Amino acid sequence: MRRFVIALSMMSCLAVNILAQGPNTSGRYYRSANGKAGQELKTALHQIIKNPNVVTYGNGLKMGYVKTDTRPDGYLRDFYSNITSYVPGSDMAAGQYEGFNYNREHTVCQSWFGSVSPMYSDIVMVIPTDGYINSRRNDNPFGEVTSQEAQVKTSANGYSKWGAPRNGLVYPDSVAQKVTTVFEPNDEVKGDIARIYFYMATCYEDRATTFVGGSGQYVFNAEGTAYEPLRPWVQEMMMRWSMLDPVDSIETARNDSVFIVQGNRNPFVDYPGLEQYVWGDKKTEPFVYSEDDGGDDPEEVSVSGNIVLNNTFFGVGWTGQRPSGGVTQMKGKAGGITITYSKGNSGQNMFCNDSQIRLYKYNELTFSVSDNEFVGLEFNVVANANNKTLFATNGTVDGYQWTGQTKEVTFMVDDGNGNMQIGSVYVTLAHDPDVQDIEWQTEPTYPSTIIYDLQGRTYNNRQALKPGIYIYQGKKLFIR
Repeated sequence: MRRFVIALSMMSCLAVNILAQGPNTSGRYYRSANGKAGQELKTALHQIIKNPNVVTYGNGLKMGYVKTDTRPDGYLRDFYSNITSYVPGSDMAAGQYEGFNYNREHTVCQSWFGSVSPMYSDIVMVIPTDGYINSRRNDNPFGEVTSQEAQVKTSANGYSKWGAPRNGLVYPDSVAQKVTTVFEPNDEVKGDIARIYFYMATCYEDRATTFVGGSGQYVFNAEGTAYEPLRPWVQEMMMRWSMLDPVDSIETARNDSVFIVQGNRNPFVDYPGLEQYVWGDKKTEPFVYSEDDGGDDPEEVSVSGNIVLNNTFFGVGWTGQRPSGGVTQMKGKAGGITITYSKGNSGQNMFCNDSQIRLYKYNELTFSVSDNEFVGLEFNVVANANNKTLFATNGTVDGYQWTGQTKEVTFMVDDGNGNMQIGSVYVTLAHDPDVQDIEWQTEPTYPSTIIYDLQGRTYNNRQALKPGIYIYQGKKLFIR
């Protein structure tokens, strides 16, 4: 007999986890990479984090930064300047001088990969920076500048630097000339930049060797491999930067918020020093995704997951505005949770496409669960026309985040024109405190509730059950 903790992940369907969990809020997100090393580990991580559900380049990133890059003082975190005070969610523009406005900065320059999606709006890589300093960086590679002050310019307080590279820094192979200008970020964000590059080399390992447009040829290697797409001088520098500026709580919080916004994570933030297991001194050592001590009793974790709200989830065939005379209510299910999107008694509009739904006045969005309780819901709002406010029938709403404890809650927006565009919702359920010792047994009397298999498929017909392990009533297991 063993003690089990069961957690649910609602990325698209129910998943039953009865093993140890990863760091931060990652749960068993990295379980398929467990035990792998070096090149095999990198490919396993690629399979986990590839195909992010990126937001739009315009309002999507602007509103995404509200979640990912709001400083404790309420202003926007700026990776290139330490004198700015930009309001999260405000409009972006070119900078006439430092402190004038902020930009969406492609740390891997968009000209290197042809400005194509999903890289174009991947919020892991596209960060908020001062517009003027961003233009000073231009499409130059990151690097370390020379000590010759006459050949270097800086942002206010010397926070960022750009100019001639230091001697011995840049030795690109098989290119016509060396890099003549580099951009050096501040020491306190060098590790952040390095781990973004490790993410890009991993998430897009199937195409990273093509990021060679313009000065990208000095950074990525067209003759390289999917395993090692960065040029050696870049790889060596980024490994140093990651070690000198280790992961901190700000970077960890950003990674958790990125997961809410676009549904994937940066493993090099979740596991500080992971790059050593992929390319460095530990690349022959097996990676262990779990923070568990390896015993029989895994650590108890939160029950949570991300649900994308789109026409696929709700199972409708139309895209955009609700067709005239079409449905007035639609339902989707994931992990025992039912989400109902309805026009409402006096509603006129509904909207659903492959990336979002929209809440207009009188619309209702209802969450219900039978065998658990909601304790937290955080909405990824990609755009908010007329700054509409979210309300709930119970619990507390703070911006786009709800807290409470209930089996059912309905959300609406305030009256007036406009709509709130919602891409996904991160759900947290109450953890059952009565984790019981479960004795494996033969099949009991067929229960009245739905049975799930360990892949999240539901069964209402006893005859449909094949030999295997099944779960019902949230935590009861049996073998058939």
